Amino acid sequence: MGVELPIEDPILQFTVLVGIALVVQAVFKRIHIPGLVGLLAAGMLIGPDGFGVLPEGTVVELLGSIGLLYIMFLAGLEIDLDVVKEHREESAAVGLLTFALPMLFVAGVGVAMGYGWSGVLLLGAALSSHTLVAYPMLEQMRLLSRRPVVAAVGGTLVTDTLALLLLVVIIRRATHEGSDVLGWSGPILLLAVLVTVSLLLVPRVARAFMERIDTEQALGALFALAVLMLLSAGAGLIGTEEILGAFLAGVCLNTAVRRHRVLSEHIQFVGRMLFIPFFFISTGMLLELEVFIESTDTWVLAAGLLGAVVLGKGGAAWFAGRVFSYSPMWRTMIFGLTIPQAAATLAVVVIAQQAGLLDARAVDAVIIVIFLTCTAGPLITEYTGSRVLDRDFRGDILVVDPEQEGRG
Repeated sequence: MGVELPIEDPILQFTVLVGIALVVQAVFKRIHIPGLVGLLAAGMLIGPDGFGVLPEGTVVELLGSIGLLYIMFLAGLEIDLDVVKEHREESAAVGLLTFALPMLFVAGVGVAMGYGWSGVLLLGAALSSHTLVAYPMLEQMRLLSRRPVVAAVGGTLVTDTLALLLLVVIIRRATHEGSDVLGWSGPILLLAVLVTVSLLLVPRVARAFMERIDTEQALGALFALAVLMLLSAGAGLIGTEEILGAFLAGVCLNTAVRRHRVLSEHIQFVGRMLFIPFFFISTGMLLELEVFIESTDTWVLAAGLLGAVVLGKGGAAWFAGRVFSYSPMWRTMIFGLTIPQAAATLAVVVIAQQAGLLDARAVDAVIIVIFLTCTAGPLITEYTGSRVLDRDFRGDILVVDPEQEGRG
């Protein structure tokens, strides 16, 4: 008995998704290309606008939605807040620069391509953020303690926070029926309350809970998942976006989870094994293959957006380097770290498309930018990192004069 397409059986759908996630990531790892690129392409091929293997159904949407929340949760969880606090001036400066300059250039491209102000600002918010794709590479090189790297990593917290806040404001303003300010600003005020209460209570509760369970890693992971879903649901109930709650959950649990290395590894393992691959596949299923292949405007928009990202992130790295006396090599490394577009970028454009504020052309163009930047960023970072190690600054890779660390 044959299988009819699209596959309607939930078990078969799940089987297909697991198989694709396994094969694609294994193949792309061997050719040194981020697996998310392959997952997006696979989703596009099996989706309704591709070969129609899977429908837009409950299984794919549910797992994809949880995957989106998990991505933003890990984004908040992985930033070393203690290091950021120690270098907050540099982190804030790099974060603001890497947000503002790309926003300016991307907005110019959006206006030139005929998008309205809501679409222009959402494109800017999406591509002003960045994902630390090359972070594990620098961890292996033992370069995470260097000032320029700390500034770039800390700046991620600033860029992603600003991008998500701008997303919420624009969507609330564009979709609110009526002209009164309270109608769209009310949820923003409630969000401020949610953030304040969460930052005051959740870290304390988490620390006490982690100390009580000690080695019960499964309970710790379940607690983290509960906080993730609770704050995500809370953000949705007050009228903002769930991904803001997910990001907030990661920030709130950051310190408590990082103190338990095994627990941190378990939490990341669950997301990267299961939920996150399904998000990229489900996002790929939303892409229109015909627009991706046949539309010249899509490639023109992608070229413009890519140029804006390169100019914006490159300009930010150069200017920050001038201000804080980083050498050209360190500036290039900051550029390599901050140019990749992935998690937050995709989250913003997917939500914007669902709200009707961005079209398929914009989403497909952003996918092209994601592919190219996620390929180039790690290559640049690997090159600059190897040069730093070869030159062996100050004769010691680990202990460097903090006043001279960015120079050389």
